[in-house]
Amino acid sequence: CCYCLLPIEDICSSQYPIVNSRNYFQYTTSTMRSFFFPIVLLSLGAVGAFQLNPPARPLQLRSKSDSTTARHIGGGLEDVETARTAFYFWFFGGSGAAGIARSAFPRMYENVRTTQQLKDQGPSLGGETLGISPLIGYPRDLYVSDVEQVVKNPLSVEQMVEKYPVENNLWSRNGYLTFKCFQEANQKANPLAVRAVMESMASSGGEVVEPEKAQEKLEQYASNVDALKQDLLKNKLVGYSSIATLFFLLGLADVVAAGHLYHGWFPEWPGAENFPW
Repeated sequence: CCYCLLPIEDICSSQYPIVNSRNYFQYTTSTMRSFFFPIVLLSLGAVGAFQLNPPARPLQLRSKSDSTTARHIGGGLEDVETARTAFYFWFFGGSGAAGIARSAFPRMYENVRTTQQLKDQGPSLGGETLGISPLIGYPRDLYVSDVEQVVKNPLSVEQMVEKYPVENNLWSRNGYLTFKCFQEANQKANPLAVRAVMESMASSGGEVVEPEKAQEKLEQYASNVDALKQDLLKNKLVGYSSIATLFFLLGLADVVAAGHLYHGWFPEWPGAENFPW
């Protein structure tokens, strides 16, 4: 599952030979959404941790006047040994998956910062604006003429991939349209418009898209530029919700691990009386 968490550029490098054919590994989802699979699996698997090592003797509920090693959790009784086992599972399992996921945050931040710097870069034809939503997070609105210059590029997607290959990139070698290739094919266009068109086509954070899908989207945008605006907003909202869910799952794993740490090693600590778990 760690392959799902790695950034697109790292997966495409030669050090991951497992991704070696277009038929074997189809690109279908965003890098942001891929983060959750290992963490969700940990969350589901941890349910079984409450069943490990059942107490061999009856346990009493903890009270202020009676110190015991048990707490009533989720309708069942958990002893110290079970709490410690669950802590190891949540802490070490969650730390591994969360560490890989958190390593992608700097790259995500860099992509946002780079997009903001495109506000006044490159040539622009000006004119009527497209009217994109502020939720997209772009530094300014897009000009319709700039977008049309990109989507009406005389080169087909197949020709772009063949004419501007990306070295040491597995996706490019297998015929996929990468952002670097798309940039090279639209060198004379506005950089922000190029970024917007790519992010509208790709649900991967705007880095890679299947050639058939890319060709279909370019033809659709050429005939109806408003379709690009809708796809761009949809992909951005999906990305935002994915990040929010990721933060929630990472926080949940930390809170659950801390709760098991308390129950396993400090069950009599009075300072935990006001904890939410």
